[in-house]
Amino acid sequence: MNAETLVSHPYIQQILELNRIHDDRAELHRQAGPILQAMGNDAEFLQQVLQRNFDDEGYLKQTWSQYNIPFLYIYENEDMVLKIHFFASHPTHAKGIAAHCIHHHNNYMLTTAAILGSGYETMLFDKNIVTEGNKTKLRVNKHFTQQQYPVHSIDSWEPHIVYLPETYSATLQLWTPDKKRATDSLRHNPLLKAIKTPLRKAIQLLGMEKQFGISVANTVQWYPDGDAFVGIDENEYFAPTRSAVGPDIDSYSIQTVCYFIQQKGIADIPYLQQVLNRPETPAYYKPWLQKLIQGEDIPETFAKTEINIPMKSYTREDVMRAAGYSLP
Repeated sequence: MNAETLVSHPYIQQILELNRIHDDRAELHRQAGPILQAMGNDAEFLQQVLQRNFDDEGYLKQTWSQYNIPFLYIYENEDMVLKIHFFASHPTHAKGIAAHCIHHHNNYMLTTAAILGSGYETMLFDKNIVTEGNKTKLRVNKHFTQQQYPVHSIDSWEPHIVYLPETYSATLQLWTPDKKRATDSLRHNPLLKAIKTPLRKAIQLLGMEKQFGISVANTVQWYPDGDAFVGIDENEYFAPTRSAVGPDIDSYSIQTVCYFIQQKGIADIPYLQQVLNRPETPAYYKPWLQKLIQGEDIPETFAKTEINIPMKSYTREDVMRAAGYSLP
């Protein structure tokens, strides 16, 4: 199955119709939430999503890294991206440990539906970011778990943090730019893709990122440091994980995907046998496919315990202290 086949599915058609009639992106996300939940609870649909990925040469041949959250594509066009992301827990299943730095998604809005596991805990911060010297003040606007809000949205430019889930979890996600722009279709223009990097740099040099709907040249993420937060350049922060590639990362990534397949009960054995027998299927897929086919338990994968900041990790309590926030 390819992306063109999946686009005819009623769920995708419903999302596309909402996209057509709602220029207001917030309204689109609000109305899409129940559809995302329905997608995540529909085993037959999820099996089609799996086929859309395992039949895709680009997905099979991608280079996984620690930077990637293991995922499955659902659908993408110039207005939106639909994906499933997988969130591994801490090796001890501890709660309240930061999965990453506090960050925003630039001009992208996100609605996420919890579809497996405990779900994660998150904090959303005020967009009014005050920086003096190397210290930043962030104020917590909302603090909740996915058990409290199985479907929730994160606005463009809204700083937030995710804490590692207590158990392995999965979310089904809708991403869109915060508004429709005449330039949106250019992201899929094959001629412009060939000069994407110099074109992006030119737009950033002119200070026209928001007009074109692209990220700023130097994006900052934050981590707690005493009674305030410290910024770190996004490129510096992600450098170690982007460079962490290789056979172990490949195996970990597909193990994470196959664990979802098993836990969600969507293993289509005849189809998986076909994938296993294909010469183009990467060798690192095959041990996990064999376990699915034979009904053997796939071990749970776990999140890395350190991130690229001076203290290597931090907790909910560290964030609360830096934000001057206390539990209600």
